[in-house]
Amino acid sequence: MSVNIEVRQNISLVQLCGTLTSANSNSLVAQFGAWLDRKNPARCVVDLSKLEILDSSGIGSMVTCLHKAKKLNGELCLAAAQGRTATVLAIARLDMIFKMYPSVEAAFAALAV
Repeated sequence: MSVNIEVRQNISLVQLCGTLTSANSNSLVAQFGAWLDRKNPARCVVDLSKLEILDSSGIGSMVTCLHKAKKLNGELCLAAAQGRTATVLAIARLDMIFKMYPSVEAAFAALAV
């Protein structure tokens, strides 16, 4: 999995590509935590458009990232989930935990308010 994090409009954009599984979920938590500690735009959009596989460990790492953002008085939302990733998120009922948007643009518009 690759993780790219940048700031756009004072919002952290976290782009995930590949797979988010038990093999690399701790890496996401470490990278995201370090980013927030350094940069701290704790309003975050996670772009899932290029995430192909997501398992329970990956879900756990995203929940950990959500808690980190909230601890800094921020928020974290998910955007552009597709295919298997969207199916896993729906089955796990993560819409009850995360704000979810159909596109990165929609997520940015919601957080910009």
